[in-house]
Amino acid sequence: MVIILLSVLILVRCSTGNQFTEDAEIQKNITSAVNNYNSDNWETRLESVKSISKYSNTVYAKNTLLLVLKALDDSHSEVRIEVLKILKKMKAPAAEERIGSIALADENSNVRFFAFSALEEYGNIVNEDIFINGLDDADWLVKEAALKGLMKINDPEIQIKYIDIILNAINDRNISIKLTAISNLKIKDPLIYEELARIINDKESGLSVLKAALEQIKGYKLDSITKKRIIELLTHRDKKVRILSLQALKQEELNLNL
Repeated sequence: MVIILLSVLILVRCSTGNQFTEDAEIQKNITSAVNNYNSDNWETRLESVKSISKYSNTVYAKNTLLLVLKALDDSHSEVRIEVLKILKKMKAPAAEERIGSIALADENSNVRFFAFSALEEYGNIVNEDIFINGLDDADWLVKEAALKGLMKINDPEIQIKYIDIILNAINDRNISIKLTAISNLKIKDPLIYEELARIINDKESGLSVLKAALEQIKGYKLDSITKKRIIELLTHRDKKVRILSLQALKQEELNLNL
């Protein structure tokens, strides 16, 4: 018994010692990054920020926060983008308001895109107006990120409130915006069903859009024309289309039997 207890004690001491060593090394890395960020060379500052990115979703994230917040105002867009990538994982409350300002006002469209992408992760209803304003951005990538952020807000009423915006996005000429709108649907609505059915019945619909529509139409009661079309799609050349079509038909059958 004495030997066993002694062995356990040695293991605990070794483990604790390793933890202290690891902590000290990490703190050293973070301190070094902070010092390097004071450089006048933007590439050095970028490497400084990159060096702390591995801590963004760990217990050490709080130790890097001051540097992250400072770097949000960096003069170089590449540095700001790298910081926004970190904040997308970190979701630091202290940075949320600043990210929203960057999303709307940064002169660089790539920075605005990454700002909206980071803000999306918060899922916060307070950012509703920021996402709405982002839909007017001239850059379609930024517009797409704003739409996705709006649709992923953690509020069950948000998509109902903005159903007109979602319907317009489903009909957007840009396929990425169209797909973002369809793929992020969380609600069922007769108007949305009409758009999904239209896509499925249109033999000119692109494959990616068709798949997205088939995925989202599951759970709806199918009208006779759309049901006939989905039955036809059971022999489609694309395996995923065949599977989604079968799932849609089975789900409708299941709903009818409830």
